[in-house]
Amino acid sequence: MSGVGVWTGLAGSTFLADVDDRDRDPLRFGATLVGGLIVAMVAGMATVILILVSYALLTGHGAEGLNGFTIARDALKSVKPIDLSAALLNLAMAAANAPLALAFVAVAAVLSRHALLDYVTVARRVRWRLLGAGLALWTVVFGPLVAVQCLLTPGAPPMPTVTIAPDLLGRGVYVIAVLALMIPAAAAEELMFRGWLLRQTAALLRRPFPLIGLTAIVFSAIHLDFSPDAFLTRALMGAGFAYMTLRLGGIEFSTGVHAAHNILIILFLEPLTAQTVNAPSTLSGGALVVDGSMVATYILITEAVARWPQLRRWAGVSVDELSGPGASAAHFT
Repeated sequence: MSGVGVWTGLAGSTFLADVDDRDRDPLRFGATLVGGLIVAMVAGMATVILILVSYALLTGHGAEGLNGFTIARDALKSVKPIDLSAALLNLAMAAANAPLALAFVAVAAVLSRHALLDYVTVARRVRWRLLGAGLALWTVVFGPLVAVQCLLTPGAPPMPTVTIAPDLLGRGVYVIAVLALMIPAAAAEELMFRGWLLRQTAALLRRPFPLIGLTAIVFSAIHLDFSPDAFLTRALMGAGFAYMTLRLGGIEFSTGVHAAHNILIILFLEPLTAQTVNAPSTLSGGALVVDGSMVATYILITEAVARWPQLRRWAGVSVDELSGPGASAAHFT
C-alpha cells in the first residue's frame, strides 16, 4: 500500500463510517454545543471542587472552611518551587478534564443517536492493548531523547522525580500519581478532539488535509499558548494524533502516545504546573526540525502497527479496522 494510497484512504476511515446526516444537522449541533457545554461545566466544576476540598483536608486545612478552599486554590498559582502536595494537586486538576470531556461527548452521543463507544473506537470494545502499544512504542522512541536531555545537556535542572520529595516514599507516590492520572488526562483530550471534534468536522468535509489541519489548529489553540514554537508543536502533535485515529480506527493508540509523551516530560524534565512558561516569541529552525521529526515518527510507529502483522495482532487490531485505499468508497456516507 503506497503512502499516497494510505493518505487518501483516511477520508474513508472506518472511524468515520457512521458519520451521517445526524451529525450534519445544525439543530443537533447547536444543542450539543449548548447542552454539552452546560453539562460538562457542571461535571468539571464538581470535580474541581472535590479535588480542592480533598487537598485542603489532606494538607490539614479542612477545618478552616472557605479559607482552606482558598489555600488550595492559591497552591495552584504559587510561584515557589513545587513540592509533592502541590504536584499532586496539579496532576489531579489535569485529570479533572476527564469527567468534563466524558460529559460533553455523552451529551453529543445522546443527541446524535450514536453509541458513546463510537467516539472511541470502531471495535466492539476498547482496545486496551492498542493503548498499551502507544505507551510502549512512544516510550521506546522518546525515552532515550529525554534521557539525553537530562544527562547530557549542560545546566539541565535536576529531574522532578529527585527534587519533588526528600524521601523515596514521596518520590514513589509522585511516580504512581503521574502514571495513574496522566492516562485519563490524555484520554480526555483525545476523546474531545479526536473522538468528537474529528468526527464532527468530518460530517462537513472529508479531505484529509483540511480535516486533520483544522482539528489540529483547534487543539493547539485551546491550550491558549500562542508563542510560535509552542503553538506549532501542539498543532503538529494534534495532526499526528488525528492521523493515528483515522488510520487505526480509534483513539486508543493516540491516547497511549499522548500519555507517554506527557508522562516522560513530567517525570524527568519538568513537573506539571499552572504557571505560564516564557516561550520564545519567534519560530526557531531547531524547533521546526524537532517538530518535523516528531510527526514523521508518529507516522512511522502508526504504520508499524498497521503493517506489521505480529505487532498488529499483539495490539489487538484487525485488518478491517484500518483505513486504506478501498475504505473511501466502502465507508463514505
